[in-house]
Amino acid sequence: MKIAISHARNVLMGWDIDVNVNAENQEKIAFVEVRVNGFPEVSETLDDPENSWERQLTQQGVFPGDNKVEVLVRDQNGNDTRSKQAWTGN
Repeated sequence: MKIAISHARNVLMGWDIDVNVNAENQEKIAFVEVRVNGFPEVSETLDDPENSWERQLTQQGVFPGDNKVEVLVRDQNGNDTRSKQAWTGN
């Protein structure tokens, strides 16, 4: 699995966070969990496993302050892939 996490400052509040997941080879995405600063924002089981998954979360995290996004992806065979991104906004 390839997991891409990006963030951009939201002018109103917090951050806009993009999470993009792409399956490789024979993998299929069956479950995705996204946590922002320890709080679950997305917990999604896909009825029909997919090759790709994308979600934009708006006005998340804190500004100024420390932020962390953690992503857990489970494939159709129950194998987990994790990714994490952390940053400080001043």
